[in-house]
Amino acid sequence: MTEIQKSRRSRGLKSMSAAVVAGASVVGLVLGTGTASAAVDSSNSVVDANGNLITVTLSDTFVNSVPPLDGNPLTREWFANGVAGWEVTGPDADDFEGTVAVGYQVGYPASLGGKITFSYQTPQAYIEIGSDGAVSGGVDDLLPRAGFEAEIAPGPGIVDATAASGEIQGTSGDAAGASGTIQIANAHGTATGILGNVRVRPYVSVTSSTGDVAVTYGVPWVFN
Repeated sequence: MTEIQKSRRSRGLKSMSAAVVAGASVVGLVLGTGTASAAVDSSNSVVDANGNLITVTLSDTFVNSVPPLDGNPLTREWFANGVAGWEVTGPDADDFEGTVAVGYQVGYPASLGGKITFSYQTPQAYIEIGSDGAVSGGVDDLLPRAGFEAEIAPGPGIVDATAASGEIQGTSGDAAGASGTIQIANAHGTATGILGNVRVRPYVSVTSSTGDVAVTYGVPWVFN
């Protein structure tokens, strides 16, 4: 399920795109105000051309390997969770513009020519008010609306898949700088036709409008 909550310190995601996925999993995309209570797994910073310090973090990362639903010994299946965060401070932080991306690198030692997929679904809540003043609501779009899959050639390789991306902007006023979080909940990934272990390494990156990039990588998770 996807819920987007705008932070006071970020006008948040204007657009999202999926990439490693296919299936009926749920990815929660939640814009928050920080990760103070989360366990930070990795972080990195860069100073952009305008003198702003861009810091990106990965927190509460967990990738859970599960027995493949198809029962094929050449299939690997997993669910990914975690929180990607960013914070911009500096002289132009209030006017900062850039792009945030959350994704996974999937590596494998050998393939018989299978594919790698990653998926999520984005249910949308709605509220209706009738002519008599009665209020009703519900949820639409229970099936995945977007996804990504990559065919892989025989041999070793690495697939880079973006799970979510969007534009970010700072806000002016008493909320100095731009910051936010994206929470990924049970993003579903599969790899087929695989011989050997599969390694999944999460990452988050922020690219400023001036072309400066801050990226941090988490520890690879290994699936037999």
